[in-house]
Amino acid sequence: MCSNKFKADVDFTWTPKRSSFAVDFGIYCGTETQKSSINSFYFIGAFVGLCGSSSLYEIFGRKKVTLAAGVTAIGATLGIAFASDIQTILGLRVVQGLGVLVAMTGRYIWCMEFTPLRLRNISNALLSGTWPLGTCTLILICYFVFNWRYAVGIVSVIGVLCYTPLIFCPESPRFLAQHGREKEALEILNKMARFYKNPPLPAESLDLEQRSKKQSALKQLKDFILFPAVLRRTLFMMSCWFAVSLFYYGLSFGWHKMGNNIFASQGFACLAEVVAVILSLAIISQAGRKKTLIMVFLGIGIFFGISIVDARISSNWTVQQVGCLIVIVFIGAGFITVYLYTAELSPTSHRGLILSLCSGIARIGSFIGPYVTHLFEIKNTLAIVMGTFSGVGLLSAIGTMFLLEDTTGVDIPETPSDIQGTKRLGEEEEDLQDS
Repeated sequence: MCSNKFKADVDFTWTPKRSSFAVDFGIYCGTETQKSSINSFYFIGAFVGLCGSSSLYEIFGRKKVTLAAGVTAIGATLGIAFASDIQTILGLRVVQGLGVLVAMTGRYIWCMEFTPLRLRNISNALLSGTWPLGTCTLILICYFVFNWRYAVGIVSVIGVLCYTPLIFCPESPRFLAQHGREKEALEILNKMARFYKNPPLPAESLDLEQRSKKQSALKQLKDFILFPAVLRRTLFMMSCWFAVSLFYYGLSFGWHKMGNNIFASQGFACLAEVVAVILSLAIISQAGRKKTLIMVFLGIGIFFGISIVDARISSNWTVQQVGCLIVIVFIGAGFITVYLYTAELSPTSHRGLILSLCSGIARIGSFIGPYVTHLFEIKNTLAIVMGTFSGVGLLSAIGTMFLLEDTTGVDIPETPSDIQGTKRLGEEEEDLQDS
């Protein structure tokens, strides 16, 4: 059709079994980049939201910000179902991305601060496991619902069902205690104690020094200068988040260009993510966070390297497809590991800011990902993309080895000064003078 410059419903009658916004809005034959824009505009909103939400988590709390962002995301999703033009969809995608990523990051911080040390691995795996579960659900909805507007409407209804129970969940006791609201924190903990038929907790059991009450985002950023070790950790983790997101979304929006059936390709990728959840839980519990992340990046580097090979295994599978399916397991495990590792490296007083910075920089990688898929269609460029991804994966493994400390079995720090080996800038200068 495109090679003859035909136009649907002008030169011929188009009667597809499935409705598509690409068909409805004429996004085909030379205008396919608009589809990548629809995908990428989502991450513009996500980036903006995460940049602004870091201080909101600390001012209003994990619960309020998460719920407000969830309502925003659901409203934007429902609006897309009724959109009449591509410009409206682009605007709503920005709002949707803002709501989804702020809610997702807030939910993660909120849940992890409830989790004791011994349950941290399984809690992280369960939280991260909801991602492939949601992806599989979306694939099934799109497969059985032929009208894209109905499919989007169903997704918004599911969002309402998922977020409603959060209304009845309490705020994070860690957040409350850090902000001088020890009485509220103790009440929540005692309610949980009564539920599990444990004795009530005494007030002194909180054992927190209030060193960071309502610290603004600007003051938190200044702490990166005072505590260089925290800055080093944060900058490197930001680079890890960027790389993992670039890998993931570069493949997620490119499966239809590497396989004959988009539902089958996405379905296999979803199963690979489920495998990633199971494997990462087992490996993290045995090897620890640092070793797991090193293995993840090594696997990404190796299998992206294998994907450079342009050879056919069978009539339906190529080396590139198989290599990319295997690498998705490592990328999925990488998502799970960087979330857990970053949360444990970050002090409670700065966790909202640090996770927002990491997730924000990851959205830049996510934004670039859909545009990278256009290179898959150009001869010989797929090998260049895979080779670049392979190199980034191997460099990330080396960086993790030398720049990060293991957090296995270590209590979550409350403030930057609680981090083992961390010194203020002035103290480091004094040590240099003494030496």
